[in-house]
Order: sequence, then C-alpha cells, then structure tokens
Amino acid sequence: MENKIYKEQGNLIKEKRLEGYIEEVESVIEKYQQIQELSEFAPEIKNTIARYDTKSDKKTMMIKGLRKTDPKTKQRKSHQENATWIAVEISKGINKKQIQSVLPGFNIKIVSMIMEYHDMRHTFLGHSGEWWLSNIGEDYGIGYYVHNALAPRDLLYRYKIEDEIPEKIKQNHPEISQKKLQRIKNSLWIIMEGINSHNGETPQTEYIPKLTKTKSEFYEENLKCYTQKGFDKKIAPGTQEACLARLCDKISYAPYDMVDGLREGFITKLDEEYISLLEKIGITREEIETANETKDYDPIARKIQKIWIEDTIENSSNTHIKMSKRQGDLQGQLIALNNKQIVDYVVLQEDNAIYPKCIRKLMNAFGNIVLKEKLLTKLPDLWQNPEQKEEILEKYRGTSFYDFIKYTLDSNEDDLAYTTKIIEEATKQGILDEQEKARQVVLNDEEFQISEDFKNRDMRIKQYIKYYKTRELEGYTDEQKEQDMLQVLENIRNPRKRNHLYFSPRKRIALELGRKYLATLDDFEFIQLLVDTKLIDQSQYKSLTRKYKDFDFKKEQYIQPNWKEIKKVQEERI
Repeated sequence: MENKIYKEQGNLIKEKRLEGYIEEVESVIEKYQQIQELSEFAPEIKNTIARYDTKSDKKTMMIKGLRKTDPKTKQRKSHQENATWIAVEISKGINKKQIQSVLPGFNIKIVSMIMEYHDMRHTFLGHSGEWWLSNIGEDYGIGYYVHNALAPRDLLYRYKIEDEIPEKIKQNHPEISQKKLQRIKNSLWIIMEGINSHNGETPQTEYIPKLTKTKSEFYEENLKCYTQKGFDKKIAPGTQEACLARLCDKISYAPYDMVDGLREGFITKLDEEYISLLEKIGITREEIETANETKDYDPIARKIQKIWIEDTIENSSNTHIKMSKRQGDLQGQLIALNNKQIVDYVVLQEDNAIYPKCIRKLMNAFGNIVLKEKLLTKLPDLWQNPEQKEEILEKYRGTSFYDFIKYTLDSNEDDLAYTTKIIEEATKQGILDEQEKARQVVLNDEEFQISEDFKNRDMRIKQYIKYYKTRELEGYTDEQKEQDMLQVLENIRNPRKRNHLYFSPRKRIALELGRKYLATLDDFEFIQLLVDTKLIDQSQYKSLTRKYKDFDFKKEQYIQPNWKEIKKVQEERI
C-alpha cells in the first residue's frame, strides 16, 4: 500500500510517495481509526460529558441573562443545540459529495459531540465575565482565562472522564477487550481538542486541519491558553470535525445576535442598512417586511443559516472547510453590523464599574480562605479522610463561602497538580512578557502610562523600565532575558526577597482556585453570590438586573478593551 499524507497547507488531499514521512502518515491514519472507534461508543461518551454540562441553559450568550426579557433569547444550551444541527447538516452534505480523498468523510457522531458541548464551561455574563476574569489574572500575574480551555481542563483533570468513560463502556459492553478500552481512553483527547480549538470570534471562513497534531500537542495548547495572551485564537484544529466546529459556531451566532437584539429592543426593526445586507445574503425584501410587521425574525435567521450551510457544502471538501468569498464577506459584514447596532451596547457603565471590583474581592476572599485553612497542604489528606473533610465543610455551612469550599474539597490530586502547573508557567511567561514590554519602552523611548485596570501589572513594568534604563539593550540576548526572568522567579519564591507587587506561589494558586470556581457560576449564581457576600446592596442588585428595554443604550454604553481588540480584527477583514 502506497504511503499517503495530507499536505497541511495545501488545498487538496494529495497522494504521494513520500519516503521519510512514514511516521506522519501513520499518525494521520491512526487518528482516523481512533475517531471511528470513538464513534462506536458515542452514547457512553456523550452521556458522561452531559453529566457535567448542567448550567448551559443558564449561561449567557450575547444578551446577559440577568437583563433579558424574551424567553426565546439565546443562551448557551440553545446555541449549542443550534450549532450541532448546523454541523450535522454540513457534514451530511459534504459526505454526500463522495469526494475522492485519502481521508474518510466527516464522522457525524464526533462533530456532534464537539458542538453540543463546545461552550459547556463558558463563564457567567458571557464573554464579559471571561474577559474580567482574564484581565484580573493578567494584572495579578497568574495568567489568562478563555472558556474553550476550561471544559477540557475540567473533564480531563477534575472529572477524569478518561477513567469514567471506559468503565461505562465496559458496563454496557462486557465483551470488550481491555486493549480496546485502553485505545478508547487514549483517544478521548480528540474530542477535547475539538472543544479546545473551537474559538471562532475572529473573521476566518476557511479552515485546514492540522492532521498531524498529537495528544501531547493538544495538552500543550490547552496549557498555553492560560499562559499566552490570545493563544486560543491561534490554534489550528486537529481534525476536519474540529475545523467545522469553528465555522459552525459563527454560522449559529451571527444571525441570532441580530434576532436577539431585535427581541430585547436594541433595535426596533430591520432598517435599510440591515435590509441592504440581508438582500445580498439572499433574504427577500418581502420576507424582511413581513418580519418587521409580525416581529417574528426567527424565519430570517434560519434562512440565513441554511444559505450559509449550502454555501459551505458547495465550497468545502472533507479536508478543507470553506465558505465562498462572497458569503464569507457578507457574514463578516453582518457580524460587524451587529457589533455596531447591538453588541456594543450589551455591557453598561455600571457593569464595568461594579463587576470587576467584586470579582477581585471574591478571588481574594476565596484565596485567603484557602491559605487560612492551609488547604494546599491539607487537600491530599482530606481527599483520603472524609471525616476531616466534613469538619471543614461544617465550619462553612450556612455561609456564602460554603459552595466554594465544597467545590475545592471535591477536587482531586490531578486537578490541583494541573492548576499548580498553570500558575508556574503563567508566572514565567508573565514575567517574560512584562520585561519585554519594559525593554521596548526603553528602546523606543516611549511614554508609559499606568492603567487603572492593570495597575499591579503596570507597576511591575514600571519597575522593569527603571532597571532596563541602566542596561545596554542593543543585542540583548535570549539568554540574558531568561536570566532576568529566573532572577525574578527566584525572588518570588523567597519571602525575604519578594517584591510587594508579586504574590507568593501559594497565594497565586489560591487565587486561581477562587477564579476557577467563579468561572463555573452562571449569571444568576454569580449575582446571588454578590448579594450574599454583601458586595452589592439591593439598590445595586435592582439596577444590575434592569431589563435592556428599560434604559438608554447610548447614554449607559461601555465598550470593554477586549471587545475593542476583537472588533478591530473583525473590521480589518472587511
């Protein structure tokens, strides 16, 4: 049998005799054998993951759940279901084309699982909550937060589904061999990789899978999502199923951002700007006028999705996921128009004035409890001693911190070890990044201003600027940069030398435990926690839960810096 390999940057699968690439060829073939084997046990895999996706029906999409009025307005669960339907339709359509290729067609069971759970660990208050958690982490020097990375982290380390799923399969298929069970266990990363690489906010409408991606590369990518800013947008999906997930995410949310904006009163009807664009996509003026009269815009959203589904089928192969340039550009224009008329007004001034401060206080309060109770030292014993564990739980029963303590005590050794690794790597990378910023300021003789949202980070950078002004930076080597970072790292570990702008290693881990718990909350749990901890009073609660239809968007608008960056990238494409 001739060796066959996928040329990663090419537009087609090409069959070639490529001596010296046997290992890569075999890894690609093995991956698709793994995918086929995983699909045989899709019910057990799906049912296990579903046990841990318990809050998606209360997690926000664009519209904040606390402020919405229409029950049809999308939340994560309905979005995941819609995106799954889209992925299945496109998979079936491309498979029917019977393209001659080295690779098999789309595995519908696998792409369905990726899409159905791709947002299962999204934060409270949608991307706003995610960005606040990430910004505060950057300010504290403990790394970043992106929702795509948290689901694989939890499923693999906290819930250990690589152990649970083989047990479920064994129960349902007692005749299965131990060897096959081990292969299933070793293959589950492929589904996790699809979730980890799904972030699709950037305006990309063409995807080629990195078929040679390995399990170790996936684990490295998951870690880098926490340690390198913006890394989640740079991940090349490892399968055609994961590539399709990236595109289906946008096909799902773009039309419904428009519909949800209409439902919640951001715009009162489809105006001429929308009409002109929708007609280019393929919606008739008569359909738009009918929708404006009946106030039922769902048919338009569904038709847009069907147009994009058909366009993707027509322009894609099973190894090259692509929209036509025309429809891809129109999709980008719809997203940009939604941004201008709807998404820009989702976060209010009071949201940004209140929520980030509360998150900081909660992270510190949780972190202080971890340190006070010496949990980082006690956890290994507590996991083996239910009575001691119950004593600590009882101590906090009835308090607003009980759920956090329970969440932390219900963890395990692998989960804590990975959290520790994240903090170690994020600390190193953070120091390198801050020192590099300081060097660039000195080299370019720039002014450096301290921002209020990143005061701790910027104070550290300012100290580095002072240090580098005494150094010759021309020809500064990587070895010197590494030595600078290691010196700071050593000081962080030494209480006698530690700079006051750096938290101790234990405090960093404790803060991350608090941040990770907060990321699991839905909108309603989060705001109730603010009430219970008295971080907001009743008047603030009443204001924070005002419905979107009850205020003047333009007067109370606040555009987050993270959102500005994403919009800039989207607009550059248009």
